[in-house]
Amino acid sequence: MAMNGNGYSRNSNNTLPSNGTTTVLKYEKSSCLFCNEWFDSQTFTEHLIHCGQVLEQCPNHCNAFVPRIRMRTHLKECPRGKSQQQLNNSQERLDQFVDNRMTQLEKDLSALRSVLNEEIGQRLHLITDVGNLRKYNQVLEDWKQDANENMNGIKSLLNEEIVQRQFEVGEAYKDNTANFEMIKKVKADIQGEMDVLQKNIQQLSIEVADHVNHLNDNTMKLEEMILENEKKNLDKFIEIEEFLNVLDGDLKTKFVANSDLNAKQVNMDVEVKSMKNIVCETEERCEKLEGIVKQIDTKLHQTVQTLADLEYHLATQQRLTNIQNSRGHLVWRIKDYSKKLEEAKQYETILHSAMFSNKPYGYALRLDILPNGKGTWKGRNLIACLNVIAGEYDALLPWPCRLQADIIIRDQYGSNEEAQDYVKTILVRKKNDEFIQNNQYFHIPHKVVMSRNYLRNDCLFVEVRVLK
Repeated sequence: MAMNGNGYSRNSNNTLPSNGTTTVLKYEKSSCLFCNEWFDSQTFTEHLIHCGQVLEQCPNHCNAFVPRIRMRTHLKECPRGKSQQQLNNSQERLDQFVDNRMTQLEKDLSALRSVLNEEIGQRLHLITDVGNLRKYNQVLEDWKQDANENMNGIKSLLNEEIVQRQFEVGEAYKDNTANFEMIKKVKADIQGEMDVLQKNIQQLSIEVADHVNHLNDNTMKLEEMILENEKKNLDKFIEIEEFLNVLDGDLKTKFVANSDLNAKQVNMDVEVKSMKNIVCETEERCEKLEGIVKQIDTKLHQTVQTLADLEYHLATQQRLTNIQNSRGHLVWRIKDYSKKLEEAKQYETILHSAMFSNKPYGYALRLDILPNGKGTWKGRNLIACLNVIAGEYDALLPWPCRLQADIIIRDQYGSNEEAQDYVKTILVRKKNDEFIQNNQYFHIPHKVVMSRNYLRNDCLFVEVRVLK
């Protein structure tokens, strides 16, 4: 089975009849018209069902055809499908704004309530302190009254004591005039004690008066603080009421303004979606043009390579009669392998070896290598096949051609005894028709090529031995 120039394979089970009738060729692979990928006939129908590049019409009837893989993105950006959603989103945003403002108002009211509760608590503490001061003042008044009563009692007792002692002194004077001086001294001592007591009573009275005045001053200050706090609380309540009125007016104004803004927003969204659709269409066209340019670049590179191969083959064809390598043995040195691998990844190039023959006046052979692979092996393997091409002695050779050959990747180790070559055996069959040939491909993973010493100094040695 061989690949023709269009990239599809042909079935070799049908041959050209000798009477010249047309043979129906069965394509084993088909190309998807949308993603340009190749698939077997068994999986092609299933691929069309799931292919992401198939164009489908928008279910919102916006007259747009979008690839299936981008339909979900288009539905999110479709102007007809999003207009009602934009209105709903605008209403939701407005409701959310109102809810947020109400939540903020509730938080402010809670803060004001907490401030008022704190003020009430402080007021209760002040009232309690005033009550305690009044009680203390009453106790002081009672104590002062008791002290005055005690002083009066002490004065009466002292007067009685003085009268009694004067009487006793008079009696004693009558009895004994010698004790007169002692009585006079005792009287002086008693008078001194009374003076001291009088001074203490006066000092105590002054201190009590000072305490009373201090309590009165504190009471007046507390009453002034209570009046001031009540005035501040009243001002705060008035400010809160004015703030709520302003918020109510702002909300009403914003409701009216948001209705106009929503209409403008919807129009702007429709225009933006239209521009996005135009941009998407332009991007798709640019992607298609890039794909076309890439295909043309690949075909141009392949054409240039084909022309170089043709020039080489034409020059070689003139020397076919003098092929030096006619023993079925070829050693091919592929230099600049890394560069050729990168070109194969970009342009899918094919490397062609020099022509050789399996024997003198035998079949003309050529080894073809795809450095980046193809099909399911693409990107991970090196693929090669041995082709039987048109030669000068094909009319004298037996057909169909059946050959067996060993493809060897040489290990460039310093010692031949320790070298381990990579060997594959393939079969080559071809009928006497350039379009009917079964090629057996063999693949080598890139990891294997890069291992050991198969690739050295960016050169790869491939050896072909045709078995007899």
